[in-house]
Amino acid sequence: MKVNRYRNVSEPLLGPVQTNQRAELTAIIRALQILPNATPVEIITDSMYSINCVTDWYKGWARRGWKKADNSPVVNVDLVQDIRKLIDERKSAGGETEFTWVKGHSGGVGNEAADRLAVAGARSQRSL
Repeated sequence: MKVNRYRNVSEPLLGPVQTNQRAELTAIIRALQILPNATPVEIITDSMYSINCVTDWYKGWARRGWKKADNSPVVNVDLVQDIRKLIDERKSAGGETEFTWVKGHSGGVGNEAADRLAVAGARSQRSL
């Protein structure tokens, strides 16, 4: 398997709120930032939360002023909005963004490698 090392990023999650969901969404942002806008990209993730946020749920949230159906504020709205902006910029430049879900912790080479990068990034946060 060919590994594109320049696209492999392991870094700490910045900011005061440290959650798995924020880390998953931040990973999507970083992937979209690394690749040229005109390049088609497939984001492969084990996070249905992230996929749903940026492909489906955001539509209703935006219509309701970034509120959920129960009128409570959307969690991680900053990251979802950033991702949608990046996706829209890519689309304007001719680059499509596709999302594919994979089962996590099931032995998939790419998913296991992503988990190792995430752990290394989390550990580097502690050493800052």
